[in-house]
Order: sequence, then structure tokens, then C-alpha cells
Amino acid sequence: MDKTHKQVGPLSLDELKQQGITRETPVWREGMPNWVQAKDIPELHECITSPKPQISVVQIVLILYATLGTILFLLAGRFVSAFVASWFDIYPYVPGIVILIIGVLGIIFSLFYKKRKYLLNTTLIVLPFLLSSLFSIFYYGVLNHAYCFRYDRCIIEKRSGVGVMDKFGLEIIPYVYDNIAPNSYWSPAYYRATYNNQKGILALDGTEIIPCIYDDVDTWLTTDNFMVKSGKLKGLYTPRGKVIVPCEYTKISRWRETSLLHVKIDDQEGLYTLEGEEILPCQFIICKELNGISLINRGGFSKDGKVQNGVWGAINKKGKIIIPCKYNDIIPYAGSERIEADGGYIKDIYDFNGNYLRSEYKW
Repeated sequence: MDKTHKQVGPLSLDELKQQGITRETPVWREGMPNWVQAKDIPELHECITSPKPQISVVQIVLILYATLGTILFLLAGRFVSAFVASWFDIYPYVPGIVILIIGVLGIIFSLFYKKRKYLLNTTLIVLPFLLSSLFSIFYYGVLNHAYCFRYDRCIIEKRSGVGVMDKFGLEIIPYVYDNIAPNSYWSPAYYRATYNNQKGILALDGTEIIPCIYDDVDTWLTTDNFMVKSGKLKGLYTPRGKVIVPCEYTKISRWRETSLLHVKIDDQEGLYTLEGEEILPCQFIICKELNGISLINRGGFSKDGKVQNGVWGAINKKGKIIIPCKYNDIIPYAGSERIEADGGYIKDIYDFNGNYLRSEYKW
């Protein structure tokens, strides 16, 4: 039978070749009970011709779309995936997995719901999405290690190092650090960074607040300031990265019940304001407070809890020197509200505000 299902023949083998039968062409000859397909008769295999594939205009358009779309989607896929992930605070490879599943389900639907004639078209339509999804999954989940998005930012570990990208998949912190971690998972304000085993602080936009040159960086007491450590030395930074106290002291603490900072290196002590102004150079020994003043010693040393040698002076609660540091000894008398400063043959008399009153001979 021909293509119109009209009986033709009988025909010889040569005539069958000229007729151009296919594998599915119905044939019959004497002795056969029923019509069969040409592929079931071995003698006719050499007469069978394969039909030339025909491509419709729609398929040509879809092929062009699949080719150009794949190139475009591969270039933009990981950026789109990052943008979508930032909306839901999820891992950047998750959108790729979702799109991949949807695409595969579309192909399966074409196979099992009597839509096989649309299989090629369906495959061409979803091909750019499938390939870009696979690339996004590979880029964020295999080639690199991406963390979950938080506040439109995502930490990524690459072979070159750890960095941070924004919601568009663009780098905001270079991928050169050993480690980067937010100070808080729920409401991060900055990143703790490590570079060559040295620690520092980075702003969320990538600005360096504290350079990665210290052994340790942590918040100080209950303030937002940062204490840095390098070996045994300590320093203090503001949240914006301004140096309050340089990293050259062995101890930093609050000075009594004031807003001043007490610094110390060996036996030498000094005072700073919270704004970073040096009030008292770190070259004194500061003694206990009495009636709002503290005695200071320069050039001496502490032994068995007592200060020996050196010269004496006094400071007030604000750390200001009210009695110059030049006396052999200073004795405050709280009852008479006077301070006697021993200058050798003469002792100078001050009040507790540091006002000079008079001088007296010792003999």
C-alpha cells in the first residue's frame, strides 16, 4: 500500500526500490495470511528507504531560541539565581534546583501524556533554563561553597579565599580572606575577617574598619568599641575604625567611676578620653584617690605595693595635673582640706582643687 493506503502492485524488487517504501509500509504477497510491515520481511530490507527528516519553521525558530537563549542564560543565570535567592534569604543554588525540577517535569509530561510529538519543542524551550540552572548549581554548590543570603548579602568560599557578594551576584568583599563571619546571624552590623591568620573588622559594604593585622579583635565591655590585641599589647577602636587608644599598652580599662580610659604598660600608667585624646601620658604611677584627687609619681617604681623614688604630683578626677610632678613627697590632709608638697627646704601648700595657697619653710 502507498501513502494514501491504496493498494499498488504486484511489484518486483526493483520496482519496490523505485517506489520508495519505508519500514512501516504495509506489504503482502501470495502465501501470507495478512498484511505486514516491510521491516518484518528480510528480503525487503534493501528496498527500504529512510525518509528525510523535515524541520518545520517553528522548530527552526526554537532551535535558534535554544542556541541564543542558552548562551544568554549561561552568562546571566548565576546573577539571576543570586537575585532570586536574596528575596527569600536562601542559598543561591536553590532557585537553580527548583527550575531544573520544573523543566524535567515538563519533559516527563510530554513523554507520558500522549504529547510525544511536542517532546522536541518542549525540550528546546526548557533547554536554556536547564543548562543555566545546572551551571548555577555547579557554580554555587560544587565549584564554590555559598552560604545562605542574609540582608541581601552572601558569603562565598572560593579557591582563592572567602568573600561576600551582593544580591546581584557581584563582589563587594574580595575573595581573598581566610574566613569571614557576621557578628550576628539575625541582624549583622559588620563582618569579622581573618587574613593570613590576622584578624580585623569589615563593614557590610566591604569597607575596612579595622585592618587584618591583629591577633584578636573583640568588642570591649558593653560598648560598641573594639579592643585589638597584638601579642601582649592592646588597643581600642571606635565602631567606625577610628583609633581611640593605639595598640601599645598591656592593659586598658575604665578609670574608676569616670568616662576616662586607664592604660598601662609595665609600671607606667596614663589616661585617655573615649574620643581618643591623651589626657595623661603613660609615664606615671597613679595612686589611690582621696577627696577627688589622685597622687601620681614619675620616675619611680613599685615594690611590695609601695612606690619608691621618683617625683610626685597630683591629678583631679578629669585626669588633669593640678599639682606639678616635681616634689619629693605629697601629703593630702582631708580634714584641713590642704595638700602639703615637699620640695626640700620649702613645702608648698595647695587646696584640693590644685590652687596654690602659700609656701612654708620646713624649719
